[in-house]
This record gives sequence, structure tokens and C-alpha cells, in this order.
Amino acid sequence: MNPVPSFPSTQWTRLEREGTTEDGREWFCETYRPAVLKYLLARYPLQDAEDLCQEFFAKMVLDHDLIGKADRNRGSLRGLLRTTLDRFLSNRRRFDNAGKRGGGAAHQPLEQRLAPRDGGMMEDHAAVIPDRAFDQAWASLLLERALQSTETDCREKGKLALFMALRPMLDGSGPARAHREVAVELGVTARDVTVGLSRLRQRVAMHLYEEVSRTVASRESISEEWDAIRMALEGGG
Repeated sequence: MNPVPSFPSTQWTRLEREGTTEDGREWFCETYRPAVLKYLLARYPLQDAEDLCQEFFAKMVLDHDLIGKADRNRGSLRGLLRTTLDRFLSNRRRFDNAGKRGGGAAHQPLEQRLAPRDGGMMEDHAAVIPDRAFDQAWASLLLERALQSTETDCREKGKLALFMALRPMLDGSGPARAHREVAVELGVTARDVTVGLSRLRQRVAMHLYEEVSRTVASRESISEEWDAIRMALEGGG
């Protein structure tokens, strides 16, 4: 993919402008909650993941004023949330362990109450979060936004049917289909489908690049973050 270079107004800019307002805090939580929840859902049962996600944003983002203390010079928003989530989960485990040692009512520590769904040993979040899980959740969130923007483009150009037919090949949600098969379905030529798929991939890449650009503080930071997001989407890291 060869994205068109651009550097739109960043999320850091919006944070600095609106982060101390109620609307700004609400926007931040709504925007980045899906990535945090997706990471937690990959490790914990639904109810526990949702409870932890709610607690994370209430305590770390709102009560501890993460937004107000955020420093764009320290890196990307992905790094900020990843590090903060790591600290939150570590503190949560220490709190539960301290409660268990303190006696009194029976208390099940976090690592037992929130055991991984596969039944194995719970991995150390300090190693897991920086490695792959959170980055993949974050990258998926950005890709979904890029796909939504591409869908809007196609709707405006009267090519929504082509986008919907080819979306599974753009986001990996379904198997690749023969271009001739899609062409018959849409009443176009196989070449139209081939060319359309190539152009859609370029459009998605452009929008994804724009989304990545918004999460870093400066143009100089884009290349490293772009590589990290692509690696996460490819399942690497």
C-alpha cells in the first residue's frame, strides 16, 4: 500500500484544546474505549472485561486526569493508553493481593477471578500489552475507521455496492472471492472488479494513514507509528 502523505489535525491537538471540558473527556473515552475493551475481551470473560474497561476510564482517565497530564512529547496516543492500561492492571492485581493478605472476608484476587478463557496461566500484562495484544486492538480500531471513511467515499460516488461486495477482502473478514463471481453479482466486468479492488485498497490505505497521523504529535513521528500499525494488522510484533 502506498498512502498519500498527509498530516491532519492530530488527536493531541484536540486533547489540548478540549481535554479539560466535559465534552472533550467524553469524546476521548468514546473514541478509545473500543481498543481497550477489545484487548480486555481477548483475555477475560465479557462481564469482567466490561467492568475493568469501565473502571479503567473512570479511575485512570477521569479521576486521575490522564488527559490533562498527557504530554504529546512523550510519544503516540497508542503508547500513552498502552502504558496507562499496563499500570492500571498491575495496580489492580496488587490491590487484590493486598486485600487477600489482609484477611477478613474471602477475597479472590484478580489473577484468579479474571483467569484467561483458555484456562491456562495468566500472562504478565507488563509483557503482553507492549508486545501484541493492545497494538492489534488499536490497529483494528484505526482500520475500522479507515473502512468507514472509504464506505462514505463510495456512497458519495455511487459505488457502495462494489465496496460492500469487496469489503471482506479489504478487512480480512471473509475469504477471497473470484472476481468473475463478484462481477456477475454486480453486473459489471471482471476487470471492473479487479481495478475497483485495487483502488479501494489504496483508498483504505490512505484513510488508515490519516488515522495514524492523527494519533502522533508530529510529522516526524508518523513513519515509526505507521510501521507499528501495519505490523500489528499483519499479526506481527
